[in-house]
Amino acid sequence: MNKVSIASHTRSSAINVVKILRVLRVLRPLRAINRAKGLKHVVQCVFVAIRTIGNIVIVTTLLQFMFACIGVQLFKGKLYSCTDSSKQTEAECKGKFITYKDGEVSQPMINIRNWENSKFDFDNVLTAMMALFTVSTFEGWPELLYRSIDSHLEDVGPIYNHRVEISIFFIIYIIIIAFFMMNIFVGFVIVTFQEQGEQEYKNCELDKNQRQCVEYALKARPLRRYIPKNKYQYKVWYVVNSTYFEYLMFVLILLNTICLAMQHYGQSCLFKEAMNILNMLFTGLFTVEMVLKLIAFKPKSGYEQMLSGLESQFVLGGSFCS
Repeated sequence: MNKVSIASHTRSSAINVVKILRVLRVLRPLRAINRAKGLKHVVQCVFVAIRTIGNIVIVTTLLQFMFACIGVQLFKGKLYSCTDSSKQTEAECKGKFITYKDGEVSQPMINIRNWENSKFDFDNVLTAMMALFTVSTFEGWPELLYRSIDSHLEDVGPIYNHRVEISIFFIIYIIIIAFFMMNIFVGFVIVTFQEQGEQEYKNCELDKNQRQCVEYALKARPLRRYIPKNKYQYKVWYVVNSTYFEYLMFVLILLNTICLAMQHYGQSCLFKEAMNILNMLFTGLFTVEMVLKLIAFKPKSGYEQMLSGLESQFVLGGSFCS
């Protein structure tokens, strides 16, 4: 009986090993990479980037560790809170308290007070690095930010907006890690991909700039510039295309933007009336610009006409809003 059980156990183990090996069949589609030139270059780029990206990983890890150490100094033991917001310390957070379901006084509920820590905390470096990694993914980090802003003292409950300035820590971390370092990763992969693409032309007598010049010469098309033949229309066209006219319109757009940014809640009637007058003034000036461009480019089709159409829509929209 023992020999039979051992043989059956060995046979079942061998079957399990075979089943595990059969899972490797999912790798068969990767054989198509050798037959697709573009896919092959992408895979080669990934492996080359992995081999040479170690320095960037080390720098990113060191920065993560540095921010984690700063976070421990700022927030260790300060993210605890009681389920009963009226209690500020663990000693007070005992017993039970009453809440009302959906704010209805007729539906009281009895809950037990618990002294709880935040889901992500800074009590030590490891948990701090995990919390900062959550911040870098932009998933659920506002809750951690609000808990940090409300943090007070160690082993003391939160106070609403007690340290608003502490949000600078998270802003600097996001700029350096989530934006700057992540873009370095992406940029390095792009550069590696370009270098791998240049390997095809390593035996070519022309360098990269020369090849680009040849490609540009083969694909270049002559530029067409519209100049009206009517002398009156030509004068309008000359004014519209002048550098001074473009600078003037740019200044008007900038002033209009500043006026729009000055509007706020609770503004006085005098201020509102002044903004309305300025809005009508800018709308009139932009209408003059639209009319001049329609006169200058009247017989012309294509991009300029489409641009004039868009400008006319913006001007008409501004006039209706005013």
